[in-house]
Formats: sequence, structure tokens, C-alpha cells
Amino acid sequence: MPTSFKFSLVAKGILIFVLFALILSLFFSLLLAFTSIPESELLFKFIFGISVFLGAAFASYQAGAKGLYYGLAIGIGFILFLLLVFAVLAPSSPSWLNFGEKSIISLVCSSLGGIIGAILKR
Repeated sequence: MPTSFKFSLVAKGILIFVLFALILSLFFSLLLAFTSIPESELLFKFIFGISVFLGAAFASYQAGAKGLYYGLAIGIGFILFLLLVFAVLAPSSPSWLNFGEKSIISLVCSSLGGIIGAILKR
């Protein structure tokens, strides 16, 4: 029997993504503060990629089906969240190249997370 698309799972996935992003950011900022590891932009992209992957995997695991749909919905939710953060916190216009990179990373990672989450449920 086909299951309907639940926006509540997308909201939970976005919430999970935000929580993982905060936890990983805190962990890596403490790691950078107390060690001699150099700070890099790649580390922040890694945090975003892993966080959105885990949020999409969680939502599609809960749904049990339609992993790609849930993953893409969470990836698009991340992009909208990122636009909102840029609009509120950035004093000037955002770097569109950086925003495009984060958008591609989020769509790819969320799609993979959604597919893997749906597969793990079966």
C-alpha cells in the first residue's frame, strides 16, 4: 500500500539536521581551539554534508519509503534555511558561489541520505 508524503517527517529531518550541525560545529570548534589543527572551509562543508545526510536518513528511515523524495525535501529545506540565515545575519549580500557549493552539497548528501535511510528500513 503506498504511503503518503508526510511533511512532519521533513520538519523532523530538518530539526535533526540543525541539531547535528550545532553538535558537530561545537565539537570541531573545541577540537580546533585545543589542538593545532588548521581551520579550513572544507571542514565546514563536511559538517553541513554530514548533518544534512543524517537528517535525510532519519526522515526516510521513519517513513520507510520514498527516500529520494524525503531526502530532496530536506535538501531544499536546508537551502531555504541557509537563505534565511544569510538574510538575517549577513551584513552584505552572500557569496553566490559559496551558496551554490553548499546547495549542491546539500542536495547530493540529502538525496543519498534519503535513499540509504529508506533502504535500511527494509
